[in-house]
Amino acid sequence: MLFGLVLSLLAAAIVFADEIPQDWVPEAIALPDDAEIVMDRAIGSGIRMFSFSTGADVEALFNAWTAALEENGYTIRPQPAEFDVTAIEFSGGALLNAKIATSAPSEGDRVVITFDATLQ
Repeated sequence: MLFGLVLSLLAAAIVFADEIPQDWVPEAIALPDDAEIVMDRAIGSGIRMFSFSTGADVEALFNAWTAALEENGYTIRPQPAEFDVTAIEFSGGALLNAKIATSAPSEGDRVVITFDATLQ
C-alpha cells in the first residue's frame, strides 16, 4: 500500500513540457517535447526558478534559444569561454535578469537544465 502511494506521488510530480506552468518564461523559448519538470520554485514575489530534464541536444537547444531571445529583443550577456557550463544570461521583457544553465552533458544521458529569473 505504501509503495502504491509513493508511485502515485512520483507520477503526479512529473509535469511534461505541454503542461509547463511557468508563465514568466519568454514565449520565444520552446521547451523540448520530452521535458520533465524536476523542480519549480517561487521565492517571494520576484524570484522564479525551475529545472527540467531532457534527452535533447543541449547545444542545439541553447543555440536556438539564444537566437530566439535575440530576435525577440532580449539582451544576451556573453559568457566567458573558460566556463565549464552551458549558459545563457539575458534580460528584457518582464525579466530584470535571467539565466538558463546546465552542466556539460555526458553523451546519451538526460541532462537537467535550470531556468532562474528575477521579475521586474
